[in-house]
Amino acid sequence: MKFMMTFTWTPDAETRAEAIARFQNKGGVPPDGVTLLGRWTSADLSCGFGLFETDDPRKLAQFAYAWNDLMQLRLAPVLDDEALASVFAAV
Repeated sequence: MKFMMTFTWTPDAETRAEAIARFQNKGGVPPDGVTLLGRWTSADLSCGFGLFETDDPRKLAQFAYAWNDLMQLRLAPVLDDEALASVFAAV
């Protein structure tokens, strides 16, 4: 299943610097069992989006836990247009 993660940075410079350092050191790579399909950050650096795929949402929670001390994260299961069309066809 695909999940969209949205994140917002804490506005203070110290926390932001720690998040950047952690990203540079670890690369923001999710754990085994989670595939990163794409990640985007807004041009003003205030927020970002990551698209992940996994059959084990616990692994995604593990990834979120590694970052939620530095930013607010939200995870939502998402459907692409093809999957959504099949839902509409069924109802």
